Amino acid sequence: MFVLCVFLACSLGLHIASAQARIDPSLPEEPIPHNRALILFAGYDTVHDPDSAVPPLRAWQKFELAYRSTIDLSSPIRAGVTTLFDRSLGLGPFYAPGGRGFAQLYGYNAANLASTFLFAQAVVPSVFHQDPRYFRKGSGPAKSRIWWALRSEFVGFSDRGPQMPNYAVLVGYALSTALADAYLPAHNVSVGKSFEGYGIKFGTGFGFNLLHEYGAVARVKKIIQQQTDKLTQQNNSSAP
Repeated sequence: MFVLCVFLACSLGLHIASAQARIDPSLPEEPIPHNRALILFAGYDTVHDPDSAVPPLRAWQKFELAYRSTIDLSSPIRAGVTTLFDRSLGLGPFYAPGGRGFAQLYGYNAANLASTFLFAQAVVPSVFHQDPRYFRKGSGPAKSRIWWALRSEFVGFSDRGPQMPNYAVLVGYALSTALADAYLPAHNVSVGKSFEGYGIKFGTGFGFNLLHEYGAVARVKKIIQQQTDKLTQQNNSSAP
């Protein structure tokens, strides 16, 4: 499974014209911005402006990124949504029915989410010198932007900008899945369940890439400002 994902990452990379992220190692260090997507969800791990270069993240900033993502208000909400999703579709580990089982499943999903942040945003990117952020495409036809969001799960960028297999996702998801298996009830642990959990992480990651691609608050503010400036210019030109 992992080898297949790496092969897919390399294949996707060969078909992408842009082989360089907007990362400029010569820029001075900057604090992680407090960005959000659709107000509710954290966007610390997203570079919203596709036209501006950004400095690379230092190793300690990658751990700060994982920490801030974990303690953000959206994390318990995501764990709750995932728990409802698992219960309604019969996915994920099975706990006893009722409130106690729901609480146990919620705890599992919250811990699983925290370990995913730790491995995918901090540990693995630091080891492989990879930038764990999502770089928005920001423009173009919907098809190309959806493809970019999917492609970003498999192809990432190094700290210096060139593209590389997205080890933060490929390895980070695998490590968090393996850790989750360690604190699951024995009847919930199997190879099939592990692959299922691994695949769910990819699907969730792709979904949040789309959310950040289209739901960036910074982008919405920019559009509103552009429209405001346009109306102001029109009013000024029509004034006697």
